Amino acid sequence: MKKTSLRSEIINIVLEIFVIYIVFLLILWFGNKEIFWSWVYWGTGIFATITFLFILSKKQNKKRKDNLIKDIERLSLQDNVNNFINRSGMEKGKDAWKYIDYGFNRDKMNIFLKTLKEDGLKIKNVDDLEYILTDFINKKEEYLLKGGLNNEQKKFNSLSGTDFELLLVRLFESMGFIVEHCGKVGDQGGDLVINKGSERILIQAKRYTNNIGNGAVQEAVAAKKYYDCSKSVLIGSANFTSGAIDLAKANDVRLLGKKELQELIQKNLKESWI
Repeated sequence: MKKTSLRSEIINIVLEIFVIYIVFLLILWFGNKEIFWSWVYWGTGIFATITFLFILSKKQNKKRKDNLIKDIERLSLQDNVNNFINRSGMEKGKDAWKYIDYGFNRDKMNIFLKTLKEDGLKIKNVDDLEYILTDFINKKEEYLLKGGLNNEQKKFNSLSGTDFELLLVRLFESMGFIVEHCGKVGDQGGDLVINKGSERILIQAKRYTNNIGNGAVQEAVAAKKYYDCSKSVLIGSANFTSGAIDLAKANDVRLLGKKELQELIQKNLKESWI
């Protein structure tokens, strides 16, 4: 169950008092009009003061949260936030905090909140974290939208499986990796192996229209061992099922879905894909 914030609790209490006040005024109207007008005068003043203080508090709170965004930049924590969004923003449970197409496990949000505090960010609570995530997600969506407006949009669904792999070859080469394209019939489940320094990563590519399930994760796990890689990444042109997400977590497989792929392509290839 979602916890109610202190601010929401205060608002609910004020509303309840206001309803009681209105009922009390109705009783006075029919009983004693002289006292009625006295209560209207004082009640109006009290609620006007409460409203003013609430608006002032809300403005100050927004200013404080905006300063958190600036502090994230000052402390160079942007990558931490973006990585949290990309890697933990696929939660589909009914208790998850959701925004646009992203969903976050609340326990993970609390853990991330703690790490931000340890990194020096003066963040108070999950409400602050929701504000930060909302801001970063909006910027990511705006970035992708602008890319789509400035460039001709290309469609993942127009690609064959091999064409999708070749797109990823171009992407990772532009990012400075040495790419082995091993995807073919009988490829033991691996499509690419990317190398940089001592790092050797297995890439499993899935050009899907529907959500990507457990089978693709199992292929990535098997291929990682076969190709002697230290890490495995499953990249798809769609989202992942909740079962695939759980299985990937259990087997340390990195999932990179459509949103993050679009962002990487836009950033490194200057192309817009949908």
